[in-house]
Amino acid sequence: MFAIAYQAVYFIPQIQAILEFFVSDIFSEVDEEVRKDKSLQLWKKYGNFVIGGSILIVAATAAVVGWQNYRQSEATAQGDQFYEATVFLADKKFEDASAAFADLAENGNDGYRGLARLRQAEALMSAGKGAEALDVYDALAADSEVGKEFSSLARILAAYYLLDNGSTDDVRSRVEGLTEPGSVFFASAQEIVALSYLKDGNRDEARRLLSALKEDAAAPQGVKARAEEVLKAIAEG
Repeated sequence: MFAIAYQAVYFIPQIQAILEFFVSDIFSEVDEEVRKDKSLQLWKKYGNFVIGGSILIVAATAAVVGWQNYRQSEATAQGDQFYEATVFLADKKFEDASAAFADLAENGNDGYRGLARLRQAEALMSAGKGAEALDVYDALAADSEVGKEFSSLARILAAYYLLDNGSTDDVRSRVEGLTEPGSVFFASAQEIVALSYLKDGNRDEARRLLSALKEDAAAPQGVKARAEEVLKAIAEG
């Protein structure tokens, strides 16, 4: 069981041109709609790519933290319960996995609370119950009894979900405060905010944020590479 958990950790590899000044209001409105439409096309083309890569990074971080908690735990029965719930998830028994993780989060020790809630939300997402998963993320984000890494990660994952299933204001509110250097997930949070502006059609702000991210020495290489790819796509129109 320890070998399987170790392998799981080890192998989890993380949006124009300026408007002409002397144009009529009606043409400005038309141009704005066209610009937003192009930005949405760009989002549809690159959004899943960026989100997918980012989730790999945050999921890997969650797995590492979870593995550390697992090793520190002396409750073998809870370890077995967590493993069984993980098997349910791997076997696509999402309802069973969600219930098992929820029970562990409710009745297990504090070392399992954060990780079990994250995996519960993952199972709900896989079952097509995104709204329920979002509730779990939000509850975890507000839980003062879990480590900051777990509550911050819950906010990040909720924001990823809302990029395609909520308003961009909701997206940005979830990661408010996480974009500051020094925050555990600052690069992912800034990437999310940039994508939300891209989806809004605000390419200038998206470009500004992505450019800063690309030049940030502290940002993970994968995040910087994705920022560069989206910046190229914006430049190509």
